[in-house]
Amino acid sequence: MRGAACEKKNLRMKPASFPIAPAKSTRREISPEDVKNTENFIDCTEILTDMDESDNLISVTLKQSGWSGDVPPVATIAAPELVELVSWGFAQIQEDEGGVKEPFKFDYPKGVAQRHRVAAALAEQFKAMGYTGDCGYNHLLYPTEGDTRRMLLWLIQKLPKIEKEANDVDTPRLQFRQRIHASLLQWTAAAAPATCVQRRARTSMLPATWLETSPPTTARRGYIASQQPFTTNDKLCPAEKTRSLLELNALALTSDTSQHVLLHASEVCSSRARFITRDRWTQFDDRVSVDATLRAAFDAAKLDAASTAMPLAVLSTSPESRPASFAPMTRVAPPEGAMPSTDDGATSTARAAADAAADKHMRDLVAMESELAALRETCVANEFKLREYDAATEDQETLNRQIEARLATKTDDLRDVEQEVGIRQQTLDMLSDASNNIAKLQAMCATSAQRLVQLAEEWEGHRVPLIQQLESHAATQLHRQAHAKELVQEMQVFRADMKDMGDVYAQKQEQRQLLERKYASMTKGINRSMYTLRIMDIIKQVHKQKADIQKIVKDIRLVQKQINISSEKLKRSEAVAEERLFHAAKDDKHRPEKKQMYVECYRLFTTIRELFDELIACVAECGKRENQSRDLEIWIAQMAHRVNMSNLDQINHDMQQVKRENQALMQEIQARTLETP
Repeated sequence: MRGAACEKKNLRMKPASFPIAPAKSTRREISPEDVKNTENFIDCTEILTDMDESDNLISVTLKQSGWSGDVPPVATIAAPELVELVSWGFAQIQEDEGGVKEPFKFDYPKGVAQRHRVAAALAEQFKAMGYTGDCGYNHLLYPTEGDTRRMLLWLIQKLPKIEKEANDVDTPRLQFRQRIHASLLQWTAAAAPATCVQRRARTSMLPATWLETSPPTTARRGYIASQQPFTTNDKLCPAEKTRSLLELNALALTSDTSQHVLLHASEVCSSRARFITRDRWTQFDDRVSVDATLRAAFDAAKLDAASTAMPLAVLSTSPESRPASFAPMTRVAPPEGAMPSTDDGATSTARAAADAAADKHMRDLVAMESELAALRETCVANEFKLREYDAATEDQETLNRQIEARLATKTDDLRDVEQEVGIRQQTLDMLSDASNNIAKLQAMCATSAQRLVQLAEEWEGHRVPLIQQLESHAATQLHRQAHAKELVQEMQVFRADMKDMGDVYAQKQEQRQLLERKYASMTKGINRSMYTLRIMDIIKQVHKQKADIQKIVKDIRLVQKQINISSEKLKRSEAVAEERLFHAAKDDKHRPEKKQMYVECYRLFTTIRELFDELIACVAECGKRENQSRDLEIWIAQMAHRVNMSNLDQINHDMQQVKRENQALMQEIQARTLETP
């Protein structure tokens, strides 16, 4: 009895694990729907997350397109605001197509009929311009968040693109260019009039006494007004505005009119001219011109004390640009009857010394040129001799090589003759004992024959493997040739394919270039970067959703596997328990009381299994009902989101207003009917 009680207790305790199975089986049955609901829930979450971004996009685009009013959130936008926005958008599109800009004016109608007509006209415009979504007067008079967002997103894509996009992009560059342009305009400002320019103070490197000529000539005034810089010029250094040492030295020279100073300057100018100029006659003309100019200036300084401030510029000008009074001359003839003075004698002595030095220098140059010509002739002769020596050397080397070749040939012939002589000498030596020598030669021939046989056998031993290797190599070569032919055929096929692919690539390249040109000619969107960011975010969210879905599917498969394992264990346990209970209840060896107990246990076991089957079916039905209720809740939420209480209140208000208008019209009709006879 205790054993039977224990078995019964075990049978009663074992179904305690059954309630776990129905839950798992219920989860197994609704797993595809769970996946679908999970995807829908994730999609709804992402859509709700992107609503704020869509609202910001709509607001920014409308502001950039020229909308001056406020843009309320799409969730709280009212019918008057929506109708005004849509009317303004269509007006902008029509202005862009027609090219005529008119001020936008809009007044929201007060009557329901007028509102209905305006909303119906806007809905017709939506459909005429290609809007594929649902659009009617009710979507404008009683807006919902989803439909309003779709309509506004479609509308902002149709709005004309503003022309200041490139300017907005290049604003820093344009500002920098504008600053440069303004600086250049300020730096290159218009000059003052000519009268003011001539009266302004100017700077000069010449002494003040030379500039203060009396009377001033027209050419000098023109030079000062056009060539000399202003004293107030910012580009002049402070050293240029004050007199330098050169100015002071020039001023001292003008005050010192002695003959010694002028002759010293003449010698300096003559030496510089000799070093700079290569032509002797040019040197002599310049030196004589400078000397004559100095003498004329010295004589003029003696005769006229007032003209001691002769401009030094006369000394530095070329002979062609000097006045006729300072023309170059080789000799200055004294007046008739005049006696040469001491100064004239000194000048003649200096000139004679300079002429002698110049003649000596020219003689040296002529001697050096003649010596250089002689050296060149000697160099040419030496080069000719060197070439002849090289040719003779090459001929001698060729002859030596021929002699060496002949000597080598003769040496080989001599070696062959010596070998033949040695053999004949040995033969003559062997004739004295011919029989013994013949026997020895025969023995040597036999030994050589045996050696040849052995060598032939060894050669055969070496030749057979080599022949086999040659045959294998030949077979390998044939195989490689066949494989090479196959490769050549494949290469030909590949080349044909490459040619076809090249043609296809050229066509694709042309198509790509055509598409690029079309894309370049297309108008660029204002919020292209924003759209791109939104698309990238959506792609990231899609990848995230895919990862989540894969994870959920993996979990579902794992749970499905565990459920299948548990179900199989449960089935086997049920089968074993049923079989044992059945055999125990059917066995006649047991006592009637025990047999009756086994029968009751079997009946209870069958009842428990039926109850658990009903429980599983009930749980499955509950899962289906939960899914249906969840779908209904989502649908109800969508309907409530589409038609909210504010729209219902607006609809009721409009209905009441329509009824009042209808009553007023009926009363007016009745009154007119009574008035008419």
